[in-house]
Amino acid sequence: DVGFFNNRITMSVDYYDKTTKDLLYKVKVPATMGFTESWGNIGSIKNKGWELELNTQNLIGKFKWSTSFNVGYNKNEVLSLGENNSTVFIGWNNTNTQVFMVGQPLRAYYMYDAVGVYQTSADLKRYPKMPTTKVGDVRYRDANDDGVINDSDRTLVGKPTPDYTFGMTNKFSYKGFDLSVLFTAQQGGMIYSLLGRAMDRPGMGASNNVLVRWKNMWLSEDNPGDGKTPGINSTTGSLYDSRWLYSTDFIKLKNVTLGYWIPVRKNGLISNARVYVSGENLWMWDKYTGGYSPEMNNGGKDSDYDYGSYPHARTFTLGVNLTF
Repeated sequence: DVGFFNNRITMSVDYYDKTTKDLLYKVKVPATMGFTESWGNIGSIKNKGWELELNTQNLIGKFKWSTSFNVGYNKNEVLSLGENNSTVFIGWNNTNTQVFMVGQPLRAYYMYDAVGVYQTSADLKRYPKMPTTKVGDVRYRDANDDGVINDSDRTLVGKPTPDYTFGMTNKFSYKGFDLSVLFTAQQGGMIYSLLGRAMDRPGMGASNNVLVRWKNMWLSEDNPGDGKTPGINSTTGSLYDSRWLYSTDFIKLKNVTLGYWIPVRKNGLISNARVYVSGENLWMWDKYTGGYSPEMNNGGKDSDYDYGSYPHARTFTLGVNLTF
């Protein structure tokens, strides 16, 4: 911890490197035991990172302004998974779209990596494919470079936990008025949108409402679209792939509170009185189109996905603080 200019500027930095052992999780067991899953201590993980907090008194006269800023960085890694370090597959409804894998972040996403569209017959000859692949289908990365696309090409494509989290509060006061403005943000995480997949996967046909991106879909070899959106009747609609994996990066205006201290009579029943109006979850800047909010997660402790989670409600509060 350090302070400058009579503590008008203060800063603190914390560093941590923590290993957690004997993780308790459900693991697969032979069905001959009478059940297919059992709780077990399957391994250990490491969390390493730092947190920085900076506080400044920007103006200290009649008009006061102070700022509190914090940023945190975290990296987690699976160190071990039981005796043989076998990968543990998890994900929504047993889809195996996430993994506990040694050397990788906790609950990393594991699925087909979509890299384009087979736009022409020549593409079918040029790139690895599945036996049923046709022109207009999604093209996947040949992760193991064996010249064919199959289940062995599912690969690591991201992680749910953000690298950085941020918070910044600015407080202002003048005479009897006070104003507080809080921003939060995060960067580096991802969420799998099952809602987006349910509404927006090829094979469902054009009879249902579709997202605007389908204006750029593959129609024919002469009209191949944007090279990213497949044909509406593509054969890959049943697969789980990275097209519905979204960044959870955002900047959010979390709270704004405006208050006024009401002058009160000395030696009266009330010693202090303040009225205020406050707004919560006022605005968010993000690029998430797979659901309502990149903060939402239906998966809980078992996986990480958004299947139409309702966003944090925008609320407005009018209140009174009284001190007797």
